Amino acid sequence: MRVFLVRPNSALKATTLPLGLGYVADAARKAGHKVSLLDARLARLSAEQTAQRIKAAAPEVIGISAIHFEKQGALELAEAVKSAGVEAPVALGGPLVSTAGADLVRSGAVSAAIMGEGEAAFVSYLEALSGTRPLSEAPGLIYRENDELKANPVGPFLDDLDDRLPAWDLIEPRRYFKTFGRSTLNMLRRSSHTASIFTSRGCPFGCLYCHNTFGRKFRGRSPEAVLSEIEMLVRVHGVRELEIVDDAFNVNLDRAKEIARLLIESRLKLSISFSNGLRADRMDEELLELLRRAGTYRINYAIETASPRLQKLIHKNLDLEKTAGVIELTANKGIFMLGYFMLGFPTETEAEMMATVDYALRSKLHAAGFFYVTPFPGTELAEKFPAPEAALMAVDRHDYTKMAVNLSPVPDERLKEIFRMAYRRFHFAPGRMWRTFKVAPKNLRTLWSVIVIAILSRRDYGNF
Repeated sequence: MRVFLVRPNSALKATTLPLGLGYVADAARKAGHKVSLLDARLARLSAEQTAQRIKAAAPEVIGISAIHFEKQGALELAEAVKSAGVEAPVALGGPLVSTAGADLVRSGAVSAAIMGEGEAAFVSYLEALSGTRPLSEAPGLIYRENDELKANPVGPFLDDLDDRLPAWDLIEPRRYFKTFGRSTLNMLRRSSHTASIFTSRGCPFGCLYCHNTFGRKFRGRSPEAVLSEIEMLVRVHGVRELEIVDDAFNVNLDRAKEIARLLIESRLKLSISFSNGLRADRMDEELLELLRRAGTYRINYAIETASPRLQKLIHKNLDLEKTAGVIELTANKGIFMLGYFMLGFPTETEAEMMATVDYALRSKLHAAGFFYVTPFPGTELAEKFPAPEAALMAVDRHDYTKMAVNLSPVPDERLKEIFRMAYRRFHFAPGRMWRTFKVAPKNLRTLWSVIVIAILSRRDYGNF
């Protein structure tokens, strides 16, 4: 079948590599289908312009991938495809399915939505469309039958990931090599020739606010397979920097250390960042030293709260004392660090918020991201503390740094004051500014980050 995969244009500032579509494209091609891939964000194509590109390709099936913040863009694209006279079925994939998939199928905006990991599920859907299996046997499929909405059980997660690679030739990483603008989650890149990669899937920790996209079983690719992909990206696509976006890269310490050793031995001399928050209490000095020697210059640690009570409430259960020690070790290695913190948990008191701010201030973190707690649909937090859809969509452009809803007993205005104060006191402490300047990349992107931080210290929204 002729398959057209597309990421719609987005209000989000970062145009990250469409890795999810890349993995699905690779699986579909291996199953014998002809695949085209379009990232409408790159050229900022409107829904109508994108629909015309799709129409010209005459696909037999269309796949749209989107996250929660892109709901409106995905809906507009699906409608534009129909208006353009394209009769091919439209399937929705990506994290948006967990929050709005059933609603969009029910409304008729899309033909089907696919829950869970996309590769095997999408190929099964293609088999159903071609008549080799019934729709009822396509795992994770949400569809309409005789005006009735049906949802098939989600299929099992893939265990062997070594032969699972994005279709890098369709993604074309060089198109994302931008000196200005954001093509990664990391604003403080050393090189514009950056590519994001997954070395594992799954996270065994059940944090209350997490979408848990890849399940709770950690599934790591072999270090040799990881190195092979990296070498290909360097040789074929000219990559000079890696952004590793695993949910739990360092859960398996031995595997993480072996990946670092192989990178050191390869002498690729890459710059490496970890933009997703690593588990600080699963880090040790040996891994830090190996990562440093392999080229790591930035690590983000997800801390969230300095309240032991809230650590239990949100099921993160981070060892705060060990984390403080790991932050000190990381600083001593000369690695730039950003800590993630969340304000506004259910039952969180003002004293607990201030304890989190004080924890950040006492630490040797170079930067900190303070975010409002947001109960996105599809998370356990939303099941227990749901928020109106209109309130959640109001944060479409500003992510977690704009208050959608306040779940805490602290008044809204006071919570906003604490948020602004946290940014101001943390980032404009003279000693921290000097320490950060010494390890941060010296380029215009760093200057822009300073400007963003200044804005956040005065307003209740922004993006860092």
